[in-house]
Amino acid sequence: MNTTATKRDKWIFESKWLIFYWGWHFDISYEACGYFDPRPRINLDLIFFSLALILPFRSKHTDECDPPKWGIAYHNQTFWIEKGGHGNGTNKNYSIYMPWQWSWVRTSQMLRGGSWEHEKRGESKNFWDTDKWGDALWSKTYPYKYELNSGKIQERMATITISEREWRWHWFKWLPFPRKVSRTLDVKFNEEVGERTGSWKGGVLGCGYELKPNEAPLTCLRRMERERRF
Repeated sequence: MNTTATKRDKWIFESKWLIFYWGWHFDISYEACGYFDPRPRINLDLIFFSLALILPFRSKHTDECDPPKWGIAYHNQTFWIEKGGHGNGTNKNYSIYMPWQWSWVRTSQMLRGGSWEHEKRGESKNFWDTDKWGDALWSKTYPYKYELNSGKIQERMATITISEREWRWHWFKWLPFPRKVSRTLDVKFNEEVGERTGSWKGGVLGCGYELKPNEAPLTCLRRMERERRF
């Protein structure tokens, strides 16, 4: 028997035959094995708690992070019917999107004149094609400083553009509301940034940072310079 806490201080009771913890989940299912554990398990996640019953025999499935699964579940605003499969990413399922699930409706890029170009379903614009859009998009380049844990300062040049994404309720995308809109500062560095710079994993060459309402692009970049860790 073992009682542990995760990094988020979530209380977990774990023994050889069961795992229990409090949490908001719904999942009633049978899994052919556990996470890199050959023993099958029954999952009973009943809204406010999660219980996994580990069965006392081994299955033919081992070393799998996505084992065959049968049952029903609700997560990511979607109702799922799990129908088994062969594991390792080949599982079969049927999904039913809830009316209130957020669904993407557009991605927009700010152009040099301050207007916007919109990409919608069925109207791909491929904004990452620099040959096509490089000169058309609004962009600015500014010095950027990043302080490593060692105290060393990395001096880079950051080129920024601005994008906006919109989501609406899945069953009511034709309505203007409710909707969710996110405006992002897209940043590209001229050299690697962060603690992994020069390593085999490599540093960061680009990222996004969400703009606050009415926040100027340079103000957002300087806020990222203070807050963002790589």
